[in-house]
Amino acid sequence: MNENQKINVGFIGCGRIADLHALGYRNNSKARLYAVCDIDEQLARARQQTWGAVRCYTDFQHMLDDPNLDAVEILTPNPLHEQPVLAAARAGKHMAVQKPLAVSLDSADRMLRAAGESGRVLRLTENYVHYPPIVLAGKLIQQGEIGDPLSIRIKFIGGGRGGWAVPPDSWKWRYAELHAGRGMQTFDHGHHMWSTAWYFLGPVRRVIAWIDHLDGVIDCPAEVMWQHAEACRYGSCEYVCAEQMYVPSKYYSADEWIEITGSRGIVQVNQCTGNISDRAPVSLYRDGNWRHYTDVDSDWSAGFVAATENFIAAIRGEAEPLLDGCQGREILKIDLAVQKSAAEQAPIRLEDLETV
Repeated sequence: MNENQKINVGFIGCGRIADLHALGYRNNSKARLYAVCDIDEQLARARQQTWGAVRCYTDFQHMLDDPNLDAVEILTPNPLHEQPVLAAARAGKHMAVQKPLAVSLDSADRMLRAAGESGRVLRLTENYVHYPPIVLAGKLIQQGEIGDPLSIRIKFIGGGRGGWAVPPDSWKWRYAELHAGRGMQTFDHGHHMWSTAWYFLGPVRRVIAWIDHLDGVIDCPAEVMWQHAEACRYGSCEYVCAEQMYVPSKYYSADEWIEITGSRGIVQVNQCTGNISDRAPVSLYRDGNWRHYTDVDSDWSAGFVAATENFIAAIRGEAEPLLDGCQGREILKIDLAVQKSAAEQAPIRLEDLETV
């Protein structure tokens, strides 16, 4: 590929989340949104016009047959990731998959094999590990500002009001996932939380989870605890859905706080999806003093833009993909272990999932 040639990218799936993925291609000097595909032709045509895509399809195989297409972003519902990945790998296209990678380890393994045989990039789009406040907090930890990291605590709150409108059809597949044992909060959104914990403190060894259901639909309240593979590192995540609470947000009606405690200090990420907190995006406590970092982009969409930049850089051989396919599989194991622990009311070791 000519280094001055723009990479042509196609979207497979044009639902709500695609709005955030499209931001990465605005004024992008290295890549463009070349094609869109959705089984809803009216939606696909509207997206094509809004985003200025050259091509529009209702069948992803027809899109993949286009010799001018270099890469795809797979933005379909979670259970529908495998077939587009296998087809894209056969077609020799680079692949970015909206998290989670798959809904089972067997499915993930088939995807990894296909990508490996194709020699093309397979990466997982996980915006939290690219979200600027989380990246800054990670740098502070790497620089030794809090000493040896010991624990991570995450709080998720979902509100009943606030945020953008989500078309009713966008919720249907999420409800189906719930009935399949994969909760909308603790599995789908949970991927963000477990990726963040992995990003800060490394691989996870075992988990234990308690998951209740609000009105039999939303998998909240919930409590999840885990042990990292490195000795004496632990994490916890609390899920709460407050039906009457207004959450100021440009995106989903939700927000998160993250706190990492080390041997000599604490670093906090004070907002993610929404804007409940009036504190600085990142705060550092060390040696009896607080330092607040205000000069950091805390708009949730910034993580999606940075994730796109990472995908394009990986295609061009300028950076390693984050998350790559194997890393995505590791986060999927945490996701599955959380659901299994809650169902069996027992701790689950991630290594045991390999023998199931």
